[in-house]
Amino acid sequence: MQIVRHPRDSSWVAVAKVMAAALAIGAVTAACKFVKVNQTTTGFAFLITVLFIASGWGLTESIVASIAGMLCYNFFFLPPVGTFTIADPQNWIALAAFLVTAIVSSQLSASVKRQANTAIRRQLELERLYALGRAILLESGGRRAPVQFARHVAEAFELRAVVLYEASSEQVYMAGPEDLAIPGEILHKILAGQVETAEPGPDLHFAVVRFGTKPAGVLGIRGVISNTAVDAVASLFAIGLERARTLETESLAKAARQSEELKSTLLDAIAHEFKTPLTSIKAATTTVLADNQFTGQYRELLSIVDEETDRLNNLVSDAIQMSRIEGGKFRLRRSAVSPRELIDSVIGQMRPRLEDRPIQRTMAADVPQAAIDRDLIQLSLRQLVDNALKHAPGHSAIQVGAEVANSHLRFWVLDDGPGITPVEAERVFERYFRGHLNRDAVPGSGIGLSVVREIARAHGGDAFVESTPGKGSRFIIDLPLDKDELP
Repeated sequence: MQIVRHPRDSSWVAVAKVMAAALAIGAVTAACKFVKVNQTTTGFAFLITVLFIASGWGLTESIVASIAGMLCYNFFFLPPVGTFTIADPQNWIALAAFLVTAIVSSQLSASVKRQANTAIRRQLELERLYALGRAILLESGGRRAPVQFARHVAEAFELRAVVLYEASSEQVYMAGPEDLAIPGEILHKILAGQVETAEPGPDLHFAVVRFGTKPAGVLGIRGVISNTAVDAVASLFAIGLERARTLETESLAKAARQSEELKSTLLDAIAHEFKTPLTSIKAATTTVLADNQFTGQYRELLSIVDEETDRLNNLVSDAIQMSRIEGGKFRLRRSAVSPRELIDSVIGQMRPRLEDRPIQRTMAADVPQAAIDRDLIQLSLRQLVDNALKHAPGHSAIQVGAEVANSHLRFWVLDDGPGITPVEAERVFERYFRGHLNRDAVPGSGIGLSVVREIARAHGGDAFVESTPGKGSRFIIDLPLDKDELP
């Protein structure tokens, strides 16, 4: 750990402490001389004074006190008194033992003090890091999150300057009373992974901010702080930035969900509003057609109105179903359904759209009844037939069929349109996705196929496409056969 001396520990303060240590030895000498204590007691008095100075001030002051105590002990208490000479050789041994003991004890005491001060600084840094982490986690995210994080760091550690460079947005965020710029050379080296931490000065630190193993930015700090704390702050920055991104993503996703729900609700409401006049029109045309007064051209026109009313009614019903499926507001109503009858029903419903287009039904002999939602599977097949009508050539045949494969019931619609590339085949069931070949030539919103897949997955199956560019496409609804679900 790098220890930076606090500004208040200036040179004149250190000199004052040394002088105070010497004066303390002088005071003990005077006291012992005045009380007239023996040499042993005087030696212990000097030793205790040195220990107090070592524990209170430090190693330098305690060594000065040890030497001063040795000189005073020799001059005032060892014979011949008043000189720095020693008559008895045993006193040399005693004086050396006193000096060594005083210096060693002062060193030990000063070492203990340094360790205690280091522990206190570490505890203080831990408390500040805890407070910083709590402040970062309490931030609500948003675009101002990085500058708020920098402000929290500057306040928690009482730093003069904090700067954060975010690589993804190439933005610089600053906090603190001073401005700090990250040198371009250091920025390049840290982002390139050549150095993890740079220290251009005694109170200036630069460190990398990582998302996992990827460098995401550079943190610069000016102030009294250890390298360990700098690395911890960089990690907290990474956690905070990642959390802010997650919150922003969740917020956007929530807004998108709310938008989809609102759109589905509005579409559902509008579709229901269409139902009322369509029902009235249907009732009126049915009543008029039942009266034989209208013949010829008028009856033909009324029949067209009646058929188109049925078509509009089916389209509105499909819109209601699709809005509920998009909003996730639907439940399966399973019943025993014959695939043959279901396909016949779909072809009958689509007959007004087919005009002169030939449509073929292909049914395997071993296709059994299945426990499925009749209305939703019919909706899915109508979407696939409608998709084939849009993309296949004008008078080409469309095939609709069902088969059993690997204990699964498969409904499929085959056309001889332009086909789909393998890349687009993986995305064709995504919402709003449209192939590049027919994006402008064919009308549509890109929702129908995503609804088909949602319905298939609600049944526990899936939907996919088999296609070769230039040779048509075969869209498949794959549903698991579960005889236990048959009523």
